[in-house]
Amino acid sequence: MENSKSTTVVTASTKQDSKNGVVFRPCHRCCCCLTFTLVILLSVASVIVFWPSDPDVRIEQLSLRHVKVHPIPPVSAVLLVSVAVKVQNRDIYWMELSDVDIGVRYRGIKLGHVETEEWHVRGWGWCHVFGDIECSKLPSSDVIHLVEDMTKGKVTFHALVEVSGQLGFLIFRLPYSFKAIRSCDVLVNTKNHSIIHQHCLHKDSYQGKKLAIKYLT
Repeated sequence: MENSKSTTVVTASTKQDSKNGVVFRPCHRCCCCLTFTLVILLSVASVIVFWPSDPDVRIEQLSLRHVKVHPIPPVSAVLLVSVAVKVQNRDIYWMELSDVDIGVRYRGIKLGHVETEEWHVRGWGWCHVFGDIECSKLPSSDVIHLVEDMTKGKVTFHALVEVSGQLGFLIFRLPYSFKAIRSCDVLVNTKNHSIIHQHCLHKDSYQGKKLAIKYLT
């Protein structure tokens, strides 16, 4: 009888402790779900940070600095156009720009282009490319249209910007190259030389080369 009563008391005590929340049993399934969620979030964050993205290319200036019209037939004109382009690196990687080419057209006629090479842009950095284009080969009919546009104070140019280069990280050159192309219609104010509006289309492509990772020399 004494043993039976003692057993009954221990059992009652155990039930009471469990009821009051003294005994804890961690949920193994919840821990696994939490760990899995953290791994997924870290993986997504790593992909966002380290996945290469195209450089942001924007025309910051495109102005008609000087126009000299020769009215004696055949009518001709000499144009001086200034252009400035900003190349923004949005990655952790540095960029080695092998070529930056800026071409400008008016009414489909190519006025000229600016070309530069060997620019180094650090991670999350940027660079500016400036240039002047001089043209004296504008047809007579387009010279008349240009004079009319200047009278209105607004001229529309078409600019094509091509940026190509290679990526790197720390002292390594990565086996990836890129080429970013921007095709923009730019409306320019001829009185204060500012850009009123620009509409750009872009085509970007990263190309993996069959190369080993190289050290900088």
